[in-house]
This record gives sequence, C-alpha cells and structure tokens, in this order.
Amino acid sequence: MKNRLLRTALSLTAALLLILTVLPRQAHAAGASLTGSSSVQAGSSVTLTLSVDSKIYGLTADLNCGSNLTFTNYTCSVSGWSILVNQNHFSVYGTSSASGAVITVTLKAASGVSADTALSASFDNIVASDGEKDIDMGSASWSGKAATLSDNCSLSAIIAGNFTLNPAFSANTTYYTAKVPYSVEKLNLDYNRADKTQTVSISGTQLAVGLNTVTLKVTAANGATRTYTIEVTREQDPNYKPSSDATLSQLGIEGASLSPAFSSSVKDYIAYVPFETEQVTLSAAASDSKASGVSGTGDIAIDKEGDNLVTVTCTAEDKISKEAYTIHVVRMPKYTGIVPDVTVPEPDPEPAPEPEPEVPMLEIPLNVKLPLLGEVRTAVAIIGGMVLVAGLLFLLGLFIGRGSGGDDDDGPDGPDERDHRHRDEHRPAPAPDRSRSTPRIVPREPQPVKKAAPPARNWADFDIPLDDDEPAAPPAPKAAPQQSAAPDLPLMEETVDRTLSDAPTPEDEEDVRTMSLEDLLKDIRDM
Repeated sequence: MKNRLLRTALSLTAALLLILTVLPRQAHAAGASLTGSSSVQAGSSVTLTLSVDSKIYGLTADLNCGSNLTFTNYTCSVSGWSILVNQNHFSVYGTSSASGAVITVTLKAASGVSADTALSASFDNIVASDGEKDIDMGSASWSGKAATLSDNCSLSAIIAGNFTLNPAFSANTTYYTAKVPYSVEKLNLDYNRADKTQTVSISGTQLAVGLNTVTLKVTAANGATRTYTIEVTREQDPNYKPSSDATLSQLGIEGASLSPAFSSSVKDYIAYVPFETEQVTLSAAASDSKASGVSGTGDIAIDKEGDNLVTVTCTAEDKISKEAYTIHVVRMPKYTGIVPDVTVPEPDPEPAPEPEPEVPMLEIPLNVKLPLLGEVRTAVAIIGGMVLVAGLLFLLGLFIGRGSGGDDDDGPDGPDERDHRHRDEHRPAPAPDRSRSTPRIVPREPQPVKKAAPPARNWADFDIPLDDDEPAAPPAPKAAPQQSAAPDLPLMEETVDRTLSDAPTPEDEEDVRTMSLEDLLKDIRDM
C-alpha cells in the first residue's frame, strides 16, 4: 500500500514538472516582468510597465523593440527616484527601497501594420541592487499583436454651450438645427468621443447673421468618417433695415452676346442664336450679396423661330423690391441657300417722364401802341420811356433849384416879402380905435420866412394836343397858397409857352413813326 502511494506521488511530481516545461513562458524573468495591453491598433500606442517582485534601490536595463514598434516616451514609476536614458539603456535609482512598477515606456505601432501581426518588446540585461549586492534578473518580455483598426466614427455626445440642439443628440442622428440671438457671434461647442482612436474636426462656429452651417467631422481609426451637421440661424439685428437693391451685376447667355452690352441700369436686351440652337443657358448675379434670389436663369428652351422672350427677375433683400431684365433671344431662320430676312423685335418703350409743373411766365408783347408814335417795338418804348422820365426828373430838379436859388439871393426881403409889402401899401389903413389906448409897438428883428416845399406839379394841367386836334390854350397856372413861397412865375410861364409851341404836328408824328431808334434817342437827348 505504501509503495503504491509512493509511486503515485512520484508520478504526480513528474507530471507537474512535465507540464511546467511544456507551458509557454510568461513575459517576465525571475524577479522582473513587463506587462501591457496585448492588442494594439495600427498607428496607435501601447504603454508597457517594468515591475520587480523584491525591494531594490535601483536597476539598469536595455530596451529592445520589434520592427513594428517605435519607442516614443518614458517615465519613472517610483516617487523620488531618478531616471537616466541613453538611447535604449535605462538607469533608475533612489535613496529608498521600492518594489513593483519601476519604469513605464510608450511604444507606437506602425500605421501600416496588418491586423494580427505579432508584436514584441523586452527589457534585457536587468541588474538590480538591494543595497548590498547586485541581483541579475535576466530579461522581462512582452508580446502582443496588431488588432483590426476600429471603424467607430460616432460620437457619444455633442455638448452645446450657448444653444440648444433640435432634436436632442443621438449617435446615429447627424442633422440638427439651432437658433441663437443676434448677440451670439460664436458657437460654444464641444463633444465626447465614442472611441479614443477617433479624430474630430469642427468648422463654422463663427456665426454671421442668418443661416450658418456648423460641422463636426469624426474619423475612425480605419479611415471611416461621419459628419454631424448643425444648421444655426443667428437672428437679425433689430435695428437693421433690409436693402431694396434688386439690380443685377452680371447677365449673360452662354455662346451668345447681348446687345447692348450689359449694364445694371439697362433692362432690355437682344441676342441672336443659330437656327440649330434649341436651348440656351442664362447666368446672372445680384449686385447685392444679400439679395433674396435671382429667378429665370439656367437652361431655357428656345422652341420657336424668331423672337423668344426670356425674363430674369432679381428680388431684393427686403423681398419686396424686384427688377426684371428681358432678353429677346432671336432664333435665326433656317438657311436654305437664300439669305432670310430677320425681323428685329422692337424694345419696350421707355416710360414717359412725368411732366414738370408749368411755371407761369410774364409775356411781354413785341410791339406796343403809343400816342403820337403809333406802334413801336416794346424795347424801344421802354428805353424811350426811361430816357423821357430821366429828362423830366432833370427838368423838375432844375426848376426847383432855380426857385430855391432866387430866394436865397434876395434874402429876407426877397420877392415874397416885397409882394406882401406892395399889397399892404395899396390896402387902406384901418380907422384908429379911439376907445382903446394904443399900445406901444416895439419893433422886432425881422425873422427869416420858412419856405414851404413847392407842391408836386400835375402835368395834366398842361393839355398837350394829341393827333390832329387843334392846340388848346395853355391853362392859367394855379394860384400859390397864401403864406407859401411863390415860384418864379415868369420863368415857368416862359417854359410852358416854349413847350406848347413845340407841340408836334401831324408831319412830325409821321417822321417819328418812320425814324430809326438811334435818331429817336438822339432827338430825346436834344430836348
């Protein structure tokens, strides 16, 4: 019985040893190990950690990477320890002992590595110190493989900072809308990845007034993409007034020329195309970039020979003002060996301008009829009248000047005083009143007499004969008012007699009607 139990124990021991020799070795040597993820996507990085199972004060080791891995970064995992790296040789040490994780390195897989490709890395020649002696720990290795690249190009969340998504976010919903007030100039937008290997790009967050398109483009590890679109409407400035400009800055027909040359102010054109042309392409652009739109462009069918009227309409930003541009597309007749007659369509007539309000004008007749002179030119009559008035004013001033000068020369005993004395001498003296005492008369110094201004002459008193009437006797001058300065009557009578004696005869009237303007003015000056 005992022998049988002994044989069984020996057999189990041998089997255990056999199993240990058959099992694959783990990624660690005695006292040290190198661990990390066993799957790495192409172009991605993997982090490996070198650990020891006993307390040490430091170690040295050499890093070896396979052909498909590249060493990119490293750190010392023990707080307070120092690390030195020379190419692929590592040295870590400290003043206190530590165990467990010692060194962490980052390796990046090649971007072109195929899926399921074996990857490997190791720390070799590991020598540790326990403070008294060096410990040879051999090598610590890691093995893995390249994983299939991820095709995940979805986001796990879209974070809206100053707006609201409509509808609510879903990973499979790629189109959203939002509305923000005028005060929002930039969209506050963030996201969460569904896979850390994804790359995300955002565009269009700077907002203009009106409709804006914001996109989030997600690229998976294998190159697959998905775009999330957000149509954001920024409200208009409440003080903004839409433009009423509905003109075009460009208008043309592919393969034909407009006549006249295009101008935004010209609304009617003509263009000739061959008989074989059954369709034309019109292009147009609004002068105002904010215009609501342009209609009537694109491919237009020309289905008949002769005039084909095409209209292009531009609508302004205010959506009220519109401008229509017409093009007469003339399809030429088919050529049969005889040059055909082409009827040119007449352009639409321009609207007649509104009549300007009439300004009342003073009409002056060309000729006027004057006494003695008959019908004469208006200009001649005006000039003659002005000269006559000037002459009369001159004579009047001369008469007044002479009368005033005579009074001054005579002094206080002038003609006026002499006249009074003469009348007083012939007046009988009044009978003395004996009942009253006669007061003593004290003679006073003679005072200058204030002369009144001569009255205006009424030349109607002088009846100048007209046409063929007999000259009338000159009227007697009116008696000057008492107590006023008497005019120089002899001089005035002489002037009136001379004037009446110069009254024109019928022969003189005829001469006046036939004389020239120059002779008429000369005679007026000689008067």
